[in-house]
Amino acid sequence: MDPGPRPHVLIIDDDPVVREVAVRRLRVRGHPVTAVGDGLAALSEASGRRLEIVIVDLEMPGMSGLEVIRRLRNDQPLARVVVMTSHVALDTVLACLKEGALTFVGKPLGDCSDLDAAVDHAAWVINHWKTQLARVARQRKA
Repeated sequence: MDPGPRPHVLIIDDDPVVREVAVRRLRVRGHPVTAVGDGLAALSEASGRRLEIVIVDLEMPGMSGLEVIRRLRNDQPLARVVVMTSHVALDTVLACLKEGALTFVGKPLGDCSDLDAAVDHAAWVINHWKTQLARVARQRKA
C-alpha cells in the first residue's frame, strides 16, 4: 500500500547537533523538513501555514517545549506532536499528553530508530485522516 506523500516535519531543538541529525535523517527518508532553535522561532515558522508533524525538545531556554505545544495547539490542532527529551518525569509526560502530544523520543537519538518509528506513526495518523476525510467528502457529493 502506498503510504502517500511524506508529511512536512518542523523540528524545534536548541541543540544544533540534534537538529542536524534529525534533519538529515528525515530528509533521507523523504520528508520535507524545517528546523528552528527555539520556541519563538517555531511559532513564527508556524504562522500562516499548516503544520503536519512537529518534533519539539522539552527543555529549551526561553520558552519550554510544553509551552510551545500549548501555543501551537491553538492554531494547529491537527498537527501531530512528537516530544524529544533526555529527562522525562511522569508529570511531564502526562502534561504533554494532555496538550496533545502523540509520543516521545528519547535523546540522544542514537541510530534514530525511535525517531523513525515516531515520525512513521505520526505520518500514518495524518495520512489516515486525509484518506478518511476524502472518503467522507466523496460520499457527501454522491
